[in-house]
Amino acid sequence: MVQPPQVGVLVHSLAGRDTGEHYLVVGTMEPNIVLVANGVNRPLQSPKKKNLRHLAVHQRSSAELAEKIRKKQARDEEIARAIREMVVILDHPGGEREGTEPDVKEERRY
Repeated sequence: MVQPPQVGVLVHSLAGRDTGEHYLVVGTMEPNIVLVANGVNRPLQSPKKKNLRHLAVHQRSSAELAEKIRKKQARDEEIARAIREMVVILDHPGGEREGTEPDVKEERRY
């Protein structure tokens, strides 16, 4: 059995009409079903039920936002902003020091 992710963890959909969409986990229903919201087309008041098999889980979460979600004090704008920030980090995890190629290509002249 797969352990459900904690509240506030970033996930993205692998299957369904919403393939590729990013969400935050806002609750659990069953051992393999979680509730997700993105603050835009899936607000906290009507989260989407997703099977864990259809999600890729990223282990990046904000403890402060997760606590707000648990206490039902989070706003949709906070959810959307947190997702945007976490997705930027996933898309650009490091720089030249992390072993990736430099952004600027140097043209050699002989």
